[in-house]
Amino acid sequence: MHTYRLVRVGVWIAVLSALISACAMLTGQSNDSSISDNTQMQPSVAVATQVEEVLPVETKEPVRMESNGEVPFYARFGENETFSSGEWTVIVFYRPPDCIPADFNLNQFFHFPGETGPGAFACTPPTTTSVEYWANNPQTDPAPLIAEMTGRGAVPVWFISKSEMETAVADGIVTIGELAGLPSRLVGTAATYTELLHPSQSNAQSLIQFAAEGTTEDGRSFKVDVSYGDPAVENHTTIEIQ
Repeated sequence: MHTYRLVRVGVWIAVLSALISACAMLTGQSNDSSISDNTQMQPSVAVATQVEEVLPVETKEPVRMESNGEVPFYARFGENETFSSGEWTVIVFYRPPDCIPADFNLNQFFHFPGETGPGAFACTPPTTTSVEYWANNPQTDPAPLIAEMTGRGAVPVWFISKSEMETAVADGIVTIGELAGLPSRLVGTAATYTELLHPSQSNAQSLIQFAAEGTTEDGRSFKVDVSYGDPAVENHTTIEIQ
């Protein structure tokens, strides 16, 4: 604020000096008709340009909130949230799979609280921690500007063959029991998990990036790397199981 005030004082001094000079010119040359109105206004125009250049632009910092993994959904899976490589589809669970309601359609992705109960918030404990950045607050904004998630150390990850997944989602309804019964299902646990999300509800350019590393129930190791939406990064789903 002090710098801004000094700049304003300097500008006003320049304006006064310009006006005094203009008045002196007019006094000394009052009979000289060659001085035009445009010439008299030039100092003020120049000062106005300076004012436009030095005035600061106010910006609002996003509001940071720690949500501790309390998100209104169960898994990185839904009608527009399916990530497949040539062989596998990967599903990361933000809540334990065994507490997901048997009749919930995972294609809906979100399960908000309502008259029938607390929705996804009843399925505990969360498998990730999370930090969110909001333009204003959760009461007024449709979604955070940015969400960052980190695994708590044992994040459930399921792998299902791409062909079986395509068949399962064809009717628009996918339940946790249906996924659990698919023959190709391979269950794993991620020891490390990170995610960066720019939701489409609050960003002109959406972004989803996540990475997981861990082991499957049969003792194999896996790595998952996914990125979609960032123009600077090639869209990809990379799944390695060894």
